[in-house]
Amino acid sequence: MEIGTITTGNELVNKLISNTLWGQRSNYLSVPTDCPQRNERLGWTADTQVFAETGSFFANTSSFFHKWMRDMMDTQSATGGFPGVAPLAQYGGEMMRVGWADAGIIVPWTVWKQYGDTDIINSCWDSMEKYMNHVNETRYDHNLLKEENRNYQWADWLSYEPLESCGGGAFHKDAKGKRTPLPDAIDYWNYLSASYWVIDAGMMRDMAVATGRDASRYENMVSEAKAYIRNKFLNANGEFKTSVLNTMQTPALFALKNGIVEGKAKDDMIIRLRKNFADHGNCLQTGFLGTSILMPVLTENGMSDIAWELLLQRKNPSWLYSVDNGATTIWERWNSYMIEKGMGPRGMNSFNHYAYGVVCEWIWESVAGIASDPSNPGFRHIIMKPVPDKRLGSVNAVYNSASGLIKSAWRYEGDKWIWEFTIPEGCTASVTVPGESEPKEYVAGSYNIVR
Repeated sequence: MEIGTITTGNELVNKLISNTLWGQRSNYLSVPTDCPQRNERLGWTADTQVFAETGSFFANTSSFFHKWMRDMMDTQSATGGFPGVAPLAQYGGEMMRVGWADAGIIVPWTVWKQYGDTDIINSCWDSMEKYMNHVNETRYDHNLLKEENRNYQWADWLSYEPLESCGGGAFHKDAKGKRTPLPDAIDYWNYLSASYWVIDAGMMRDMAVATGRDASRYENMVSEAKAYIRNKFLNANGEFKTSVLNTMQTPALFALKNGIVEGKAKDDMIIRLRKNFADHGNCLQTGFLGTSILMPVLTENGMSDIAWELLLQRKNPSWLYSVDNGATTIWERWNSYMIEKGMGPRGMNSFNHYAYGVVCEWIWESVAGIASDPSNPGFRHIIMKPVPDKRLGSVNAVYNSASGLIKSAWRYEGDKWIWEFTIPEGCTASVTVPGESEPKEYVAGSYNIVR
């Protein structure tokens, strides 16, 4: 059942939103498949976790993911690992690959946060604990898990950055074609794994609190994982010990998301990240994992100006490049088609892969300003903090949340910015008006703000 609609004053962005929705419609059929049209149609777990929150704004996905988590738990290994696809199929059964295995934690947390649904936590708890025990005991270390991951990681799949796996940048090939991961790639994979260790442990802490379980173990695990990252992967000045990571976008995004760097080290990392985007002509370089956190991390760390440049960017790689080139759903690759070169790599290409549609999560939460508060989930308490840009002109979002109908619409009229929003009965919201730093608490009702 579709429950949310959002439109803007920019027809290209509206087409991007439409493409995302059609990708979801054609893939959310019993299993959240990666694509509906080629010889896969599998429940790839990273695609699923990356897009789960986005999908929950367009449709009520609670029952859908209850069913899929049963598939996921059915695939769990004896050690606690989760695979690359669920249910298991002709391939993708490798366990403990970073960003894919973590769907076993991220999806239940997302369903709980968006719908206030603790049933999914309770039904998955033993499985999630088994997984987290395995992560904690191994530090999610690639080499310790080689028998399960088969000495390969998809990692930040299909990025434009160094050490990308699909294009071979993470590997050395000998004369016989044998592929061996580069030492820098293993360092990168272990850094990403440790970053997900932080994320997963934080989600387990939240879910433990929500269901009256002891959260202290997971609170301690978050601290332990952060300390592990700081000691193993970063110098005191916040630069990565593996120098190539300092030339990339995704490593910095995960460090900022997880609060790994502070003070001057954080300021310097943001300066380096700004320069990276500028050096790439205000284009993203991220793949499946980096793109999933890209826009919120930029916005939360004083770089919403870059986020807007990325949304409205029309060069490749960008979201609107596909729109300009006739896309009707979200492409698998940033270069699935290029006007100068034609079709992208023919060995693996798709014009209907919803993962990069994760940008619509940011459009809902940071452009329209409709976000669920994990401390009071299911939109019983709403975080309303829109970050408008005059180039968009307007936004109009209507969301039939688990707690009632939420509306948010803003527009520019000359130099005036006008925002109208509705908080449903029985709910409250923390409202931050653009230009202000502190939120104000609002109760149920309809409001009009002019700035």
